[in-house]
Amino acid sequence: MASRGRHRPINVLFLFALFLISAVLAASGAPHKLLPDAPFYSSHALALTGSDKFDLFLQRNKSQDVLLETTFDAGWAQLTNDWPGYGQGMQGFGKRWGALIADQETKSLLETFLLPTLLHQDPRYFRMGASRPFSRRLAYALSRVVVTRKDDGTNTFNSSLVLSAVLAKSLSNAYYPQQERGFSPTMNRVAGSLLGSVQGHILREFVPDIIGMCRKHQSKWLKRLERKLPFSRKFDPDAFPELVQTPAAGI
Repeated sequence: MASRGRHRPINVLFLFALFLISAVLAASGAPHKLLPDAPFYSSHALALTGSDKFDLFLQRNKSQDVLLETTFDAGWAQLTNDWPGYGQGMQGFGKRWGALIADQETKSLLETFLLPTLLHQDPRYFRMGASRPFSRRLAYALSRVVVTRKDDGTNTFNSSLVLSAVLAKSLSNAYYPQQERGFSPTMNRVAGSLLGSVQGHILREFVPDIIGMCRKHQSKWLKRLERKLPFSRKFDPDAFPELVQTPAAGI
């Protein structure tokens, strides 16, 4: 217990440093939109080819996005001493970071490209949009964990998402600490993965509405302040198109 107490102040400083590093990486990265793969629901949406699904996998796994999320999650796991078998210090952080990046990349490859291609399913989340009642949109977002769209536009069981969670979390037994392996820990990780998918669907459904509402009621001085922040053009380039650099004419 005493040893863990000595580590905690160091871990707090370490996590704070990760926040600073993440902010610098975010400010220097290429512009990208928030939740880019959530088109509006349409029965006439074009089906994705296998190549399109692979491109979507690459889009969801940009190096900057993966690095930010994985670095923060690994720092938080170290702060809370998750997976104590990995230990502390930079070695423990490195093991946690490696395990998390392997988890994310494996699940994303299975869920976005490999299984949807083999099973002819669409890995995208289709938004209902603000024209529908809130309760219906929430129920719809929750249901997308078990229901998805086939390439022909009809609904089917979301075997791509469920199987990707089971397969990815089962494969993690190869590199997780010994005490984190086995049937029960694996099923707990599968449940956590599916819960994360639920949260992602809710964000894709409602975050664009929240952003639009905030911008509608945003004061002029706050807009001027936001224009000066480096993150504005990085995370929401459509809000300030004049700030996004474009090639000069004739070049």
